[in-house]
Amino acid sequence: MDTSIGNALIVGGGPAGALAAKMLSDRKFNVTLVELYPDPSGSQEKRHAYVISINPRGARALRRVGIDPTTDLDCGVASYALIRNGTKANSAPKIKKMDEPHVFFRRQKLTAGLLEKAKEAGATIVYGEKLTDIDFDEKIATFESSETGKVTKRSYDLLVGADGVKSVTRTLLENRGLFDGPVHTIEDDMQYQVAVLPHWKELLCSEASVDAPDTSFQSYADRSSNTNSLSFPLPDGKTLVTFIAPSGFLDKLKKEGVESYKPALETHFSNWSDEARLELATQLAAEDNVPTNGGLCVWTPALGAPKKGVVLVGDSGHGMWPSLGQGCNAALESVSVLADAVEAVCGTDYVIPSAGAGVRKEDIWEMTSGERSCLVAEEYQGLRYDDAKAIVDLTFNGIGGRRVRGQQNGTVMFLFKLSLMTILNKVTLSIVPKPFLLRMQLGDDVPYSTLLWQGKCETMLAYFVLLAIPAFFALIMFK
Repeated sequence: MDTSIGNALIVGGGPAGALAAKMLSDRKFNVTLVELYPDPSGSQEKRHAYVISINPRGARALRRVGIDPTTDLDCGVASYALIRNGTKANSAPKIKKMDEPHVFFRRQKLTAGLLEKAKEAGATIVYGEKLTDIDFDEKIATFESSETGKVTKRSYDLLVGADGVKSVTRTLLENRGLFDGPVHTIEDDMQYQVAVLPHWKELLCSEASVDAPDTSFQSYADRSSNTNSLSFPLPDGKTLVTFIAPSGFLDKLKKEGVESYKPALETHFSNWSDEARLELATQLAAEDNVPTNGGLCVWTPALGAPKKGVVLVGDSGHGMWPSLGQGCNAALESVSVLADAVEAVCGTDYVIPSAGAGVRKEDIWEMTSGERSCLVAEEYQGLRYDDAKAIVDLTFNGIGGRRVRGQQNGTVMFLFKLSLMTILNKVTLSIVPKPFLLRMQLGDDVPYSTLLWQGKCETMLAYFVLLAIPAFFALIMFK
């Protein structure tokens, strides 16, 4: 009788892959993680790397697999306050206090911290190898060393594809006809640039910042140009600013130089000091600070190939634009759902999983490790797919209610729905929930598929109200 759970091979060492390595090691898999790039703990941090915001949803996922982001990872900053600087120039900033923190990490630091936790749990980490092929029938993956060209073949029972939005694992599954349909992708049409400034309280002279905690993060917006900015506190006391604009907007400013940035920055950051705006403009205009695209929304027909023992987690299975700040949080949550699947199939408090319909309890440990891993993959598909598809749908239709982002401002209907649901939430003393978009951004403990359903209900309610108001007045007038 085979009593080990099996060999797990993880492709990709980003936050989702690293967390999956720790989680599976803790649950008695023999884990090997293979990452294309060098060890992040020994690599120089990129100057213009983005910040990852772990909201309460992501924090719950981390705690689910034994990591508290505020105490077990010393490279983050926990923030309990958001300063909203309005959508019009010179509008008064407002402080929003939060019961649960958002924890901010430089991506490289977060990844290095999670990989260290995976190694402590017993996972083997291999750097500098790229995936070139997978034999899904024999369960053998082929890798090539980026440095020497050496080819290495690795067998597995469970293969976890965590290799990002341009996943090689996903591409091979599609090319081999292991999906029931095509993979659908849409590229973001917003651009992003990043700069790092000295301590925000010394330079970013916001009226609201006087009484705000040092770890507050701030948002800025200008509806006339459809641009947004976010500033995040860093562990070294500096602040990282992300400037977001429609495709081509930043390219034009970049081409024209420092002076061209100033009008846009004065609109966004009207309450900043001149020194801070000049430093920000200088960094954004620097030759090495190239505007980048937000990535891809990715819809897959399945989260892997369960019958072949393959699962996709994170952007490889449900890639999304960064506009709603859900990418890493959704990826970490997928790993926690994979943990649920493992425990449903192989846990001590065993219950027959949905994927194991017709399988007797006592037969599970009579199976081979490969067969058990396929059951885990099938259970993960059943538990996660609806939510994974929902979050990509939510992100695609998300910010400002724009389907074509960067080409038009938020629709009147979106603003009406937001106002209507906020009023109903307050009038009914929270019997009617907050707007779904706000619940998602705050990281409420609600499935993405439920939030998607709530969003559709909000749309129907808004149309009903819009039709009912003129009908009511018509009845009065003609009574």
